[in-house]
Amino acid sequence: MSPRVRNVLIAIILVLVLAFSVTYYTKIGPFRITSTTSESYQTSLDTTFTTNFYYPISINYSGSWNLVYWGTNGTVTQYNFTHYNVKGNLTGSGNYETTITTYGVGYVENTLCAKATKLDSRNLTLALTVLTQTNSTTGSNPSAEVCATMAV
Repeated sequence: MSPRVRNVLIAIILVLVLAFSVTYYTKIGPFRITSTTSESYQTSLDTTFTTNFYYPISINYSGSWNLVYWGTNGTVTQYNFTHYNVKGNLTGSGNYETTITTYGVGYVENTLCAKATKLDSRNLTLALTVLTQTNSTTGSNPSAEVCATMAV
């Protein structure tokens, strides 16, 4: 094979390799033309982070009481329909404060509810607060219920 034929074949091979490489790179590389939709925008957000939600609960009452609280942990997506519930039940007397921690994955909203019930027959008001929401008992109702919501 003469050097001239060999050079022509090498040139043809290089042109073909270059042409197919550019076509392939255009399909997978940064120069490809894409259209943006709201779905592709949403899937590009980082939703793998975890956020803790801190719910302070307080009972203002000098007598005996029962506290029940419930809420959700975790996240619910179209692929994960699981609620990881957080709940508690305790009895005490006198003023009381605690903080309940829940968590969420990604951009979520969590709600925590609590119900406090007077266990004695005293005619005093029991005040229940969750986060910034407050409710109190009345003469005809010995229970107070409050729900609070936090979101990221």
